[in-house]
Amino acid sequence: MLQKTDTIENSPLSMEDLEIPEPGPNQVLVKEIACGVCGSELNMIQGDWMRFGSPPKLPVVPGHEIIGRVFEFGENVDGIRSGQLIGMQYLWDSCGKCNFCLSGNENMCSKASVTGETVNGGYSQYILGNQKHIYQIHDGVDPLKNAPMMGAGITAFRSVKNLGPIEGKTVAVVGAGGIGKMAIQFLKLYGARVIAVSRSEMNRDLSLDLGADDTFDPGQNYEFAGKIRRSADCVIVFAPSDIAVNAALQICRKMGTVVLGVYATIRDFRFTDEIRISGTLIGSIADANEAISLITKHKIRVDTSVFSLSSANEALMKLKQGEIKGRAVLQI
Repeated sequence: MLQKTDTIENSPLSMEDLEIPEPGPNQVLVKEIACGVCGSELNMIQGDWMRFGSPPKLPVVPGHEIIGRVFEFGENVDGIRSGQLIGMQYLWDSCGKCNFCLSGNENMCSKASVTGETVNGGYSQYILGNQKHIYQIHDGVDPLKNAPMMGAGITAFRSVKNLGPIEGKTVAVVGAGGIGKMAIQFLKLYGARVIAVSRSEMNRDLSLDLGADDTFDPGQNYEFAGKIRRSADCVIVFAPSDIAVNAALQICRKMGTVVLGVYATIRDFRFTDEIRISGTLIGSIADANEAISLITKHKIRVDTSVFSLSSANEALMKLKQGEIKGRAVLQI
């Protein structure tokens, strides 16, 4: 449980005994099997995003990449059975009444509840879910290998979707970590030529193995941007760096699209190039279902390092130090 925001070294998560929650109307109690460890949780835990209102409350149990089995459910729950394998994502609930919800963009709902932030999340043995945001997972899926699809996978899918039609286009992925490598695989499914940009030799090699057509080492200050200036029709950025984002604008061709999955300060924007900048935030209900279907059907690969629930702090520390190959997953 997160008690206060500070560096993970100074204020590690605490282990607490909590009562198993009882599901209310439209709620499902899930006995967890696996929960992914996301970089956004590290940002939240360390207070990096306090200026954006995250975390909105303390104490709170982090975790939003969840796969488990239905243990119990409350009144008015339909189409869900005990023992069913399900997934939960960052979006725990949405109002269902605003223009965003009514247009199928529930992830933009201003009254949304967030798993692991406004409600207790997946670093636990049991979690309450909302029937509206429970996703059926095929029984043949390995939770320890696929829990990250409930966060990283949905985010990667939405980022690619926000580019628009990409068949035959060149797309650069700046930041080929866990989410970036999943985005690379989606991009190849949709017929794009992919350039993977990462400081990590391991991530560059893995990107090629996953289908990337070319890779670049950006250098310490992203000086590579001048070498491949205006070489990409589109750019997706997952590297949490102002330098990386501004380099992406140099890489992008005129009238191209840059999708940002990170916070950034943009400077020297060439408005005359008519480059379109878009953010990306997790995914809607439809995005989640489509991403899960594609990941399962096409066996989108994510390398995972498995830790016990009691080793969550170790997983977060290794993530901070860049020692995780792919994604960390907690075995519950």
